[in-house]
Amino acid sequence: MEPFKETRRRFEEFMLSQGHSKYTLEHYQWILSSLGRFMQDNKIPFYSLETGIFFEEENLNLSARHLEIQKLVIRRLNDFLNGEFYILPPAKVSPPDCYAKYFQAFLEDLRLKGLRSSTIQSHYYSGTKVLHSFYQHKILDLSEITPQHIYVVFADSNDKGNVCSFLRSFLRYLFKAGILVHDYSIIVPSVRNRKPTPSVYTKDETNHLLAHVRTNHWSGKRDYAIILLALRLGICSGDIVSLKLSDINWKSNVIEFIQRKTCVPQRFELLPEVRGAFVEYLSNGRPKTSCQNLFISIRPPFRPITVMAVTSLITRHMKKSGIVAKSRKYGGHVLRMTLASELVSERVPYEVVRKILGHEDTKSMKHYVKFDVEMLRSCALETVPFSGLYAKYINDSGGNENAI
Repeated sequence: MEPFKETRRRFEEFMLSQGHSKYTLEHYQWILSSLGRFMQDNKIPFYSLETGIFFEEENLNLSARHLEIQKLVIRRLNDFLNGEFYILPPAKVSPPDCYAKYFQAFLEDLRLKGLRSSTIQSHYYSGTKVLHSFYQHKILDLSEITPQHIYVVFADSNDKGNVCSFLRSFLRYLFKAGILVHDYSIIVPSVRNRKPTPSVYTKDETNHLLAHVRTNHWSGKRDYAIILLALRLGICSGDIVSLKLSDINWKSNVIEFIQRKTCVPQRFELLPEVRGAFVEYLSNGRPKTSCQNLFISIRPPFRPITVMAVTSLITRHMKKSGIVAKSRKYGGHVLRMTLASELVSERVPYEVVRKILGHEDTKSMKHYVKFDVEMLRSCALETVPFSGLYAKYINDSGGNENAI
């Protein structure tokens, strides 16, 4: 069997020969790089079907879109190695040319309004799908859009929440730009993507997790510190991988950084447990390197770890500790949710919890109420005693339903 590096090279060359776009190849390379690091961490020299299955099982705590991409890449890699050379149609990564002018102007308008790049990117993906759907229905001029076209696009969509969000913004833009006579944004339905109750773990389970992280190797010391940042301070994986050595203020006993998602300055006290883990990792674990990121890869050349690596290592430790997930998820995000659950249960005000987790929108806290069962019970109204004829009936029948 050939080393994975050679397998990857041949597979990427094959993808290029099919004429895939640069954007598609970047997504494939991102997944393949993650797969390569996963194989290195688990000392797997050669790729096999079982390796792909193991890799997917270890990386379940991703967004739906990334899970879809990951599944596609692994399936195509397996097909390639099995000699099943599918000729894949290039992905539709840009809108039809007849809409390009107005679509780019719309995206620029979003940038001028100060929307986050992630929001603009989401509109780009959803908009590309919507515009291709318009094109398939023979709409060559955006001024020809009718309510019937909007309904068809909505009905055919598998991602109604994001599609409706794009349609409202885009149709409103077209109306203000004078391309549409009517503001059709008002007829686009409001669809909310149902959010499941976040996965949380008990204190006994998280203590069990920490106790089973082996810190006799420097990578274990690194992993232990990472887990504590998510579990005790609620720092998200994206910010953990961006932390620099200079973000730690030992004199003031705080860690300070700019949150990636919100660009808001964050300041956390170094709890004794976290500070101790940092000292142990930096003094007796972290290799000497010019890399200024706090957390680095296991093997040289030492580089900053990735969000997927954080998710993978936390998932691996949770599974190895013997914690039974049942219907719950693994990963760094669930440790943040566990912290939120503990704080809410201890009657910490929602506003304080929101700031600790770095949420800007107060609405983001509403689903944490689901955690606080005891608080909800304390708010329950007392049962009103029966009275009148109904009380007489209950007393006479002795509460026997068959007496009716």
